Amino acid sequence: MKKFFIAVVIILNCSFTFVNAAVMKNTKPLIELAYSKADQVSSVALTPVSIIISGTTESPSSAWINGALAGASDGFIASYSSLGAPLWNIRLGSAANEIATSLAIDLDGSIWVAGASSALLTPNPTAPPAKALNPDNVTLDSTVPISTPLNRIKIWQVSSTGNLLNTFEYAGENIIYPKKILVTETNLIILGNTYDKSSVAAFYLSASKAGVFTPITKFGLKSTQINSAVTNKDGSITAVGSSGELLLKVKPLSKVDAVTLKISPPGVLQQVARATLKSTTRSWGSIDTGLLQGGRVNYSNKTEAAITKFSALGKPVWNVRYLAKTSALVASGSTSWATYTSSGVIKGVPAWKPKSPTPVLIQLGKKGEVISSHILTSPAVALAVNNEIGTVVITDSGVAFGLVVVN
Repeated sequence: MKKFFIAVVIILNCSFTFVNAAVMKNTKPLIELAYSKADQVSSVALTPVSIIISGTTESPSSAWINGALAGASDGFIASYSSLGAPLWNIRLGSAANEIATSLAIDLDGSIWVAGASSALLTPNPTAPPAKALNPDNVTLDSTVPISTPLNRIKIWQVSSTGNLLNTFEYAGENIIYPKKILVTETNLIILGNTYDKSSVAAFYLSASKAGVFTPITKFGLKSTQINSAVTNKDGSITAVGSSGELLLKVKPLSKVDAVTLKISPPGVLQQVARATLKSTTRSWGSIDTGLLQGGRVNYSNKTEAAITKFSALGKPVWNVRYLAKTSALVASGSTSWATYTSSGVIKGVPAWKPKSPTPVLIQLGKKGEVISSHILTSPAVALAVNNEIGTVVITDSGVAFGLVVVN
C-alpha cells in the first residue's frame, strides 16, 4: 500500500510539472509589408489604439509607403490599427540620403523620429582651360552635387494623424548613428554612436522641442557604443551598450564588456556598470522600463542571448541565458518579454529542441521563469508592449516585414 501511495504521489507531481511547462505556439503576422530593396524597420511604438513603425526604405516605390524614393534612401513612418489595418504613412525624405532609426511618442500625441542624413554639396565650377579642344561642343557639367556621408542628425516631428510638423538638423563632424530618441516634458534626448575611421564613441545630445541643440557629449574614444536607453524618474538616463575601454576610471574586464551607463540630464556620465564573463565578449542591445535588459554573450564556439532584470544599476534580480544566433530584444509590461533566434534548449519549454536556428518570443515571470513561448516565422527587428494591444513584434523575412500581435 505504501509503495502504491508513493507511486501515485510521483505521478501526480510529474503531471503537475507537465501542466506548468510552457508549450511553443506558432504565430503568424497579421499583415506582411513587402519591399524590393534593402529596407529596414528600426523602431516600433504603441498607443492605446495603434501600432507605429519607423525605418528606412531604399525601394523606388512601395505599396504601403506613399510617394517615390527621393534620395538613395528615405526615412518613413507608418501607423496601423491593432488589427493591422493601415491608418496613415509618410516618407521622411529629400534629395539627400536619410535613415530613420528611432521613434518616441510625446504627451501631446505627436511622434518624434530620429535619424541621420547626408548633405548635398555643390562643388565650385572649374572653368575649362582657354585653349582646350572641344570639337563636339560637349557641355561640361562641373556642378553635380556631391553627397556627404551620414554626418547629420535629423529629427522629424509628426502629428498623431500623420502630418509632418517640424524638421530639425544637427551637423556633426563624422559619421553619426542615432540609436535612441527619448522625450521629456521640455526636451528631446538623442543617444547613439559616432564613427571616425576604425574608432567608435558613444554620444549624448539634447535639443529643445523648438530645435535648439546643446553641444554634443561623447563617451569613450575608440570602442564604446550605446544601443538603447530609458529615462528614469529623477530625469537621468540609463543607457546600455558595450565598451572595451576605460570609463569613469572603471577598466574593461574583458576585450569588450556589456556596459550600463547612468547619465545626468545635462549629459554627464555618473555611473558605469560592466557585465562580463571570462573569455567572452558581451553587449547589451536593448533596455526597457524597470531595467529589463537584453543582449548577447559571444564565446569562441557559441553565442547566448542574455536577458537580465535589474533592481538598480548593476544589481540583477534574475538573469537567464539561452543558446542563440542573435542578441535578445526585450520589452516590459506587466511581465517581461524577449525575442531572439534560438539555437538550443529553453529551460521551462521541455519539448523545445530546434533542429535549426528559429526565431522565438518568450514571456518571463517575476523570477525569470518562462510563462509562454511562441515561434516566429522570421527574425524580430522591433518589439513593444502595452496593456491595450498586447505584445507587438515586427519581423523581417528578407523580403517583407511582418506585424505580429500576441495578446
